[in-house]
Amino acid sequence: MLLAITEAGRTISLVEKWEKQELLNITENERILCPACKEKVQLKTGNKRIWHFAHISKKNCETQLENESEYHLKGKIQLFDWLRNQGINVEMEKYLPKIKQRSDLFVTWKDQHYALEFQCSTIESTVLLKRTKAYLRENITPIWILGGNRLKRSSENILKLTAFDLLMTNSSHSKTLTLIYYCPATRQFSIVSSLTPFSPINFLASVDFFLPTRICFSKIINTGRVYKIPSDPIWLSMKRRWRTNSYLFADDSFKRIFYGNGLPLSLVPSEAGIPVESMIWIRTEPIIWQGWILLKFIIPLKVGAGLSFQEIFQSFKAKVQQGFFALRQLPFLNDSHYSFAIMDYLQQLEKLGVIERDFRERSSFRKIAELTVPKNVEEACRLDKMVLMKLYKKSNI
Repeated sequence: MLLAITEAGRTISLVEKWEKQELLNITENERILCPACKEKVQLKTGNKRIWHFAHISKKNCETQLENESEYHLKGKIQLFDWLRNQGINVEMEKYLPKIKQRSDLFVTWKDQHYALEFQCSTIESTVLLKRTKAYLRENITPIWILGGNRLKRSSENILKLTAFDLLMTNSSHSKTLTLIYYCPATRQFSIVSSLTPFSPINFLASVDFFLPTRICFSKIINTGRVYKIPSDPIWLSMKRRWRTNSYLFADDSFKRIFYGNGLPLSLVPSEAGIPVESMIWIRTEPIIWQGWILLKFIIPLKVGAGLSFQEIFQSFKAKVQQGFFALRQLPFLNDSHYSFAIMDYLQQLEKLGVIERDFRERSSFRKIAELTVPKNVEEACRLDKMVLMKLYKKSNI
């Protein structure tokens, strides 16, 4: 904690420059309190850590949810300076008594209020969602900035993201989500966009790095990057790995339904497991949920027979309620729904020439071609490449 008050109501912010003896004189002559719970706090002025205040007892303070690391304290100070250097009205650790929350940084900009939260550690998801909803009720826009220590990259464009990380996505467009990271050690922002899940935790994404001098607050809150569906060899490599090995670790309920219908998971048609724009809503692997749609609704149909989006969605929804498919919580993704992913997928099948729109009935289609079920993994991987080439008209995949 970098801010405290005296019993007389004087604010002491350790972001400002202080002489050590000046602070010690204040603490010797006055009781120093937490602005939220009004309990006594101690001043810590050691040589190894950033000077800060610490509760003697945190039991009565609802705002002290976690111990702040040196990494966290440094990040808050650097972000404070970054905002102040832009001439932006920013307050450190402003306490909001109406919702009993204290934001790391509170910004007033263009007659709007923003609560910037620098989140470096994992807390209970329910607590984070509660904080987010409380800010929104007060017309305060929460901006979650993750610590750079949470950015886990398997390769240049493959990230591992937990369900907790995804609760902190920001959105400036209805279907576009971004994650904002800041690392106080490297003094660098990272903006992650075009989040496309291949599995519950593995995502393909675009990652851009910025020095604080190269990005301003307005760019952070309007990160409006255009969503790019991946169509590169990385997706094919991940799909090959899934077909040869990872499918073995799929839930038994999936294995039963596919094998029970004579379709091994490793040989699901290549039209399953293709990237679609709204698929982030669905936590289950795309090769499985899309394969289920093919297995249940497309493969059994005769060419020329019809199917409706509504029928597929209602059946999918029932499977969600049964726990067969899992969804993600995305509190900032407005004007969207997991049903969008299903429609986006049907539209991709339309591009692939598997189905076509029935213009007599809205959201209805009819089958126009049979699907190829590969005989072995090598044939499946060859067909995977052909499907992506057809979707994106690229010859260099």
